Amino acid sequence: MTGIVPEIPFKPKPDSVSRLVDHHPDEAKSKPRRHKWGSVEVLSCSGGHRIERISVKRGRQLPAHYHEHRSEHWTIVAGEAEVLLGDDVLIVAPDDSLYIPAGTVHGLKTVGDNVVQVVAVHFGDTVSDADDMFEAG
Repeated sequence: MTGIVPEIPFKPKPDSVSRLVDHHPDEAKSKPRRHKWGSVEVLSCSGGHRIERISVKRGRQLPAHYHEHRSEHWTIVAGEAEVLLGDDVLIVAPDDSLYIPAGTVHGLKTVGDNVVQVVAVHFGDTVSDADDMFEAG
């Protein structure tokens, strides 16, 4: 190799529509969805990603589930929790983060007397809840 870096042409506009376009523009404007275990608020949704704030009430748990078409990155921002991640059970606290690959069973159970809050970033071809959330067990 001669050390010469080839020039990469830049196209200001894509030739076709990306498969990672925002398919859920109204979802980002929605109110938090309430569940018996807590709530989910969509903070942003576009370009193949979605950002949510997940709150799990004390003494409750986010049911074990998986997604076929998207991965997730979780950052714990409040409270302590037991997290099921595949075959492992982890204890997490604020500032801990987890990567959850597509197809991996995951869930969360609060520990102690605090609400657990998670910021979740979803990546994939499809990032809506209707696409591929399957309860495990």
